[in-house]
Amino acid sequence: MASCSVPPVKKTKLEEKGNRGTGRRHRKEWESPSFEKGKYPGWIKASPEGPSHSFCVPCRKSIKVTASGIFDLKSHFTTQGHKNCVAKSKMYRPMDEHFQPVREPTPSKSNASLAEVMFCHFVAEHNLPPSVADHFIDLVSTLFPDSKSAQDFACQRTKTTMIIKESLAPAYTEQVIEACRKGPFSIMVDESNDKNTEKRLVILARIFEGEMSQTRLLDMPIPASGKATDIFAEIDNFMGLHNIPWENVVGFASDNCNTMVGRDNSVFFRLKEKSPNVFSIGCICHLANLCVKAGVKALPMKLDDFLVDIFYFFHNSSKRLTDFKEFQQFTEVEEEKILKHCPTRWLSLEKVGNRTLSQLPALKSYFASHEDVEKPGKVKSINKRQHDPLTELLLLVMKFILPIINNFNTIFQADESKIGSLLPEMDRLLRKLLVKFVQMKYVKATNDLRRLDFLDSDLQHSDEFIAIGLETREALQTHELDPGTEQKFFEAVRGFYEAVVRKMLYKFPFDDKILPHLSVLDPRKTESLTYGPIVELAAAFCPTVDTEELKEEWEDLQLHPSIHPSIVYRFSGDI
Repeated sequence: MASCSVPPVKKTKLEEKGNRGTGRRHRKEWESPSFEKGKYPGWIKASPEGPSHSFCVPCRKSIKVTASGIFDLKSHFTTQGHKNCVAKSKMYRPMDEHFQPVREPTPSKSNASLAEVMFCHFVAEHNLPPSVADHFIDLVSTLFPDSKSAQDFACQRTKTTMIIKESLAPAYTEQVIEACRKGPFSIMVDESNDKNTEKRLVILARIFEGEMSQTRLLDMPIPASGKATDIFAEIDNFMGLHNIPWENVVGFASDNCNTMVGRDNSVFFRLKEKSPNVFSIGCICHLANLCVKAGVKALPMKLDDFLVDIFYFFHNSSKRLTDFKEFQQFTEVEEEKILKHCPTRWLSLEKVGNRTLSQLPALKSYFASHEDVEKPGKVKSINKRQHDPLTELLLLVMKFILPIINNFNTIFQADESKIGSLLPEMDRLLRKLLVKFVQMKYVKATNDLRRLDFLDSDLQHSDEFIAIGLETREALQTHELDPGTEQKFFEAVRGFYEAVVRKMLYKFPFDDKILPHLSVLDPRKTESLTYGPIVELAAAFCPTVDTEELKEEWEDLQLHPSIHPSIVYRFSGDI
């Protein structure tokens, strides 16, 4: 029987194209670094989706190669997305390079690493933005082209940030914590302002390192609220977390609000429950500023509001400032800017008041000729107050008296410790203020000024002798005030003095039992002091100290002060 042959079925072009498409597969040789003469170095790998795909390493995605094989990949390599991925991949080191065997660094590498750490120190110390490192690295290589270490210097913003946050900060914080564990220290706290959405609590420690005392940062947490319980909870948590004994806390410093140093339920109240011997007198500079504010508040006119109103009238108005400049030239006063009085800046009232006095002729002329001077509003209000003779006279009184208080304030804003001279300086300031309106004989005859009845008119100066300054006396004669206005002026001056002194006696720590003994820390009085203050201080702050050994050291210092100059200097500036 003859066989029957079946002729082959001819395929359509579409079917042939489909077969060719499904026939392309990923090839192993494409992965070789030498493929196409290294044109695609390490870009191609086998895809987890199977042989119908190849994996693009820079793009981290699979590319289908069934249509045209290698030409599918080549087409992908020409896209802008692939080029961007290749550019980004060159910014990072391959993972396997991070696990190379450790080799001894070359001298240039070691120097470059040291320079990077020192640069990070510099950025942190001067509070510079880390972005400055992006420009500094180019500057270094340009300035020192012949230095191999300069060319190896590579510390941009990311590396700078990580070195500061993950290396330097933990190391220094641990040093401070260790010092707090081993010896006595003081805690200083303050809260951030209300400008941010969350308030931070800054916790500082005053520690003794070598022969110097240092103020160092401990922590900056975010308390649950601004209440004393939450603030103290953050401090207590930090102390417990780092095993710092409360017995080592000998001092506490903060502002003078009731939350911090109030008599009941304050942060200081809770701290004394943990460490009964802790010492605190508040911020003496803040207290001095509160005394000035009390005196200004007692004046018949709101002098501080007047100064603020003038500043904000010209603030952010170039037209008004330009017009005012013409009046400065017309009245022949120096062309100076109007300053802003900020009540929380302790020394601003004196500077702003003096500047306003120097600009008063131009200010009077400007506001008197302003088009809105007759309309209700700021212009009319400012013009009325500045033409009131009491305004100029009271500004002159402030110019006379405020330097005395501000000098006291400046003394205790110094970097070195002034605690040994605090009580004498407080007494000196109080006496200087008293003799301005109380007769000298009564002030000199009173040892304890808290017992002096300074409100008694019989003890006070008459209007003729009360201290207001020569400039103010001359202005009084120039203005030729009527008797009623003149009497009102002198009553205002007395009210200012009385309010300042009353606030001082209430706020300043004249009753503190420790302050009289702290004069031993003033090296100028070393030879005249007895051993008693040393014993009192040791009992208050270091009850475990061997008093006999302490006495031997004190006698040695008395007999041979030149042998131990470092002790004297240390007492002077660092305790």
